[in-house]
Formats: sequence, C-alpha cells, structure tokens
Amino acid sequence: MIELSIDTPRATVEPAFVDVGATVRGGTSGTGIRVDRPGGHYRAAVTIGIGTALQRRALVSDLVRGKQEGIRMPYPLQGVDQSGSGVVVMDGADQAGRTINLRGVTPGYSVHKGFWLSIVDGAGQHYLHNVFTGATAGSDGKMALVLAEHLRVPFADGAGVYLDQPMIEGDVAGNEQSWQLVRGDKLIGIQFTIEEMA
Repeated sequence: MIELSIDTPRATVEPAFVDVGATVRGGTSGTGIRVDRPGGHYRAAVTIGIGTALQRRALVSDLVRGKQEGIRMPYPLQGVDQSGSGVVVMDGADQAGRTINLRGVTPGYSVHKGFWLSIVDGAGQHYLHNVFTGATAGSDGKMALVLAEHLRVPFADGAGVYLDQPMIEGDVAGNEQSWQLVRGDKLIGIQFTIEEMA
C-alpha cells in the first residue's frame, strides 16, 4: 500500500458515495421497495494542478506503484478541526450495522454529524465512514456513534479508529495513469481516482 501525501494547494478532490443498495419496483406498480445492502463505500477523484517536474516526480512514482499495490491518502477535512480525539479504538468485536461503540476517546471530545473517520482492520486497511449521529465522550472515554452507512467488515475489539485524520484507501481506478508534459519543466493533467476496495 502506497501512502500518498498531497502537499499542494492546487489539488482538488471530488468524493462520491458508491451505493450498492437498490430500489426494486414491481412490473405493474410504481411503488418501490428499498433493498439496503451493506457494502456502500467511497471514492475520490483527485486532480493535481500544474507543477514542475521536480514537484511532481514523487507523485508520478507513487501513482505508478499505487496502481499495482493500492493507495492510501488523508481524506480532506476542509478546515474542520477533528483533532484531539485521543487513542480511539473499537470497543467490542464484530460490531455490525450502523452503530459503533468506541473507547479511548478524550473525555469531553465531541463528534458531530458529518465528521469523517476511518477504521483499520487486522490487515491494516482503512475503511472510510461518515458520522450521522454524533456524541460526546464520557469521563470513561467511551461513546457510541451512528454512521451514515453500514459497517462493511466485522472489526476486532481494539481496532484503530482515525478521527483526527481519517484516511481513504483503495484501488487507483482506471486502466492507465497518464500525465501531460509541457515545454520546459512543467507537468499538468495529473488525475486519478481512489475507490475503496471493500
């Protein structure tokens, strides 16, 4: 897994939720039934602005390798300060559904609707999640949060939870990676999409 650090203010990120559920409609009726399945996940289309070859050489190398091994990068919080959460972990094994129980949260730390977090499985893979119903940690450092989407895997008790800086991790989507060289030392047109694998 390649750890990608985008250190340029000229990067734009376009996130999307990939829904695996569906609305099933009858053949003779417009009435539909929602089939909500676990497995909804995120992808992020990233565009890097013009830069010199010196500035972009490591990024190009990371993308070439990341196409083969996968990529992980910080999810942009757009100035929302989520720092100070503590050493947060899952409180209990094999949690399922949309509610997660956490421990190790800094007492008094508040998580608000719309916060992002990532949970790490036993293999070190991050799973990005969005908070639907927040909470404030008690004096015991515990809290329960309701997610906007279902958990995708049964995490172990003590699995790490990243609130201060969540990560998005997955495949570099598409069949090729390309960038444009222009006269002089400039590179433009670096675009890629990270899509979570699970």
